[in-house]
Amino acid sequence: MNAPHPAKALPAIDPARCTGCGRCVGLCPPQVLWLETADPRGWGPKHAVLHDAPGCTGCALCAVHCPFDAIQMVRNCSARPAAEGSR
Repeated sequence: MNAPHPAKALPAIDPARCTGCGRCVGLCPPQVLWLETADPRGWGPKHAVLHDAPGCTGCALCAVHCPFDAIQMVRNCSARPAAEGSR
């Protein structure tokens, strides 16, 4: 079975804008986003984190539906084909 192709773009989450509402986490089809706190016990303000970049499909549902514009899709440099970089 072939490995999935890397996403052409990945979500970049601005922790200053993210309120930790969890909308992006709930909408993420491959479930690669989660909510995290600075406190290891889970106390305090939450913010979204991309915890599995290779599993991200780049669908951008998280960015489109974020009510606080805290998520921007950024080009994934590792998604470039190997032949392109060998010229």
